[in-house]
Amino acid sequence: MSDVLISVIAFVLTAPFLFLFVLYFFTRKWYRNKKKAVHQTAQLMVPVLVAAVHTLLIVLFGQGFFAWILVFLLCLLSLALIVQYKVSEEIRFFKAFKGFLRITFLLFMFVYMGLATYGIIDRVFL
Repeated sequence: MSDVLISVIAFVLTAPFLFLFVLYFFTRKWYRNKKKAVHQTAQLMVPVLVAAVHTLLIVLFGQGFFAWILVFLLCLLSLALIVQYKVSEEIRFFKAFKGFLRITFLLFMFVYMGLATYGIIDRVFL
């Protein structure tokens, strides 16, 4: 049983785009609204993308950067809170956290694509 769980986790971390499409399909069926499904999928994919980027960094560079990723995420969350305070002069943590998750999704999606491209080029040409 644990081998199956490990295999599923390994598959999700190595192929997050496929997991993204599967998750979107299920959330679209659940919410019956494309906009809500996209937002919910983005919010649910953040931990998967963070773990996938961390795994790629370990594979490509031979060391973990998890502490740096956490510091970056905390700085990003504090930036989201500061921006929300400047815009509305009050902090709604839930709204700021949702914005933080969406920005994190976009950033880590681009970082994952960049690292995957770098890894492919590194393995093929070097």
